[in-house]
Amino acid sequence: MILPSRLLVADVPDERPLFRREDKLVCLGEFRAEVAALKDAIEQSGAKRAVLYSDDNYEFAVGLMACLYAGVHTVLPGNLCENNRERLLVEGSVLVSGLAPVENDSSLTAPDASLVNVEFYTSGSTGEPKQIVRSFAALEAELCALGHVFDASEPAPDVFPSVSFHHAYGIIFGLLLPLSRGLVSDTTPFGGLESYLNRVRQYAAAGRLAWLVTTPAFLRVWAEHADMYTLEHRPVRVLSAGAPLPAEVAERVADASGARISEIFGSSETGVVAHRYPLEDAAWQPFPDTRIELVEGEGMRIASPTVHPAESAMLGDSAKWLPDGRFHLLPRVDRIVKLADKRISLVEVEQCLQESPLVKQACALVLPEQRVPRLAVVVVLTREGEMLLQAQGYAAMKKALRAVLACQVEHTLLPRRWRIVGELPVNAQGKVQVSAVAALFESRMQLPLVVPESVSPDRLSLRVLYVKDSSYLAGHFPGYPIVPGVVILQSLSHALQQYWGLALKGITRLKFSAETLPGCWQQVQLTRKGDSVAVEISLAESGVKACQGRLIVC
Repeated sequence: MILPSRLLVADVPDERPLFRREDKLVCLGEFRAEVAALKDAIEQSGAKRAVLYSDDNYEFAVGLMACLYAGVHTVLPGNLCENNRERLLVEGSVLVSGLAPVENDSSLTAPDASLVNVEFYTSGSTGEPKQIVRSFAALEAELCALGHVFDASEPAPDVFPSVSFHHAYGIIFGLLLPLSRGLVSDTTPFGGLESYLNRVRQYAAAGRLAWLVTTPAFLRVWAEHADMYTLEHRPVRVLSAGAPLPAEVAERVADASGARISEIFGSSETGVVAHRYPLEDAAWQPFPDTRIELVEGEGMRIASPTVHPAESAMLGDSAKWLPDGRFHLLPRVDRIVKLADKRISLVEVEQCLQESPLVKQACALVLPEQRVPRLAVVVVLTREGEMLLQAQGYAAMKKALRAVLACQVEHTLLPRRWRIVGELPVNAQGKVQVSAVAALFESRMQLPLVVPESVSPDRLSLRVLYVKDSSYLAGHFPGYPIVPGVVILQSLSHALQQYWGLALKGITRLKFSAETLPGCWQQVQLTRKGDSVAVEISLAESGVKACQGRLIVC
């Protein structure tokens, strides 16, 4: 292992491949030259603080290493929207993407990684930006702790991240760990399950281990389509972090890929804490030199080489210890709520629902700013649940869900508010975003059920159900209910915003050629090209085309 703070000055051949960028391999010599040129530009700016953001993983890698070798405080925002840009670009700061590399023959000098701080902004599960500052030395301590994850006795692996480098998990497992091990990391932006697996098939060298750096959200999608998307490449390992991976998801992915699945437990604040192989053992094994103390009512206190020596970091999880030093995770302490003087575990509410044949996923919460705190729940349905919703409507579905919970929750505390969605809102690491879940209740109207089938930067395939007893059908076409075109257009607008972050600006053409009746599924295909999105909608059962046209977006 050669730590990143030493890699670019080490006696390593320039020909060593480090990255795959589209279909081209980038070797150490080329990477070193680009880092040196950008490092010089940072130094010439005179800034002591650099703001680094890029959707291009390779450009991010160059920028991060340039900041390290320039010795500047490095800020990694989650986005660079206008408000964020103004807040972060204070006096003495420079935006790395705005610098022109300085082409000269200057050499690199190994930095002191303990003096270079990296400032993350992570939303965790709350959605509120949270500042985390760690030294680059702490990040490199994670690489040392992870030494046995990439076993030196195995064939040198190719690494295929589905996570962006600018997140802490992506930085460690997609960028710095491969760099330190001399492995080839694929920098292609994630474009959906199909395109991702196609790259693995195309570029993973025969006989070489392929490491897939993924999230539970990605693996859930793969598990749902495991019959369609198998992976013939062998050998393969799957790495997951961000949230516990359900056993059934791990099993389906392993069946589709033949992979050994590894999970990492930790956080941006603590670094890596423990690991496990979920299909072999449910218990977590702490990493070497990691000390974990349970604090009553607060969770886990972590002390390790990945945390500043004078400090400790907290995780809001609880655990049950085993005699050999391993542990089983228990519900998070911050997910125990008090309603009517009774303590309720939101995790247990979710687990109870998910044991029903109707529910695939659930997220329970207590909505803020309620005069009387009450449970609210968002659920993702199984196919069986979708069939009940299609046949009988929302009222019958909510009655069925309350009946499922009646064995877990007292009648007076059962949820009064429900939302039924196609998927839970998660961040890039697969963590459910509680603030986004709560936002689903801001409108009193239940939107149509939109179930994503495939999502890529230029193509979106959805199943959409306009439920029979939806409030938006009231008053339209009495005696002959059909779904109004304005409601269909609203659902398209919502999907554009949810999956592509685009706003509907106008309509070039939108022609309705068949009626959509309440209780019928639509198959929706959206294809994006620039500021235009082509729309094709057909009725799922008959295949009849119901609508086609083109929208203008921005």
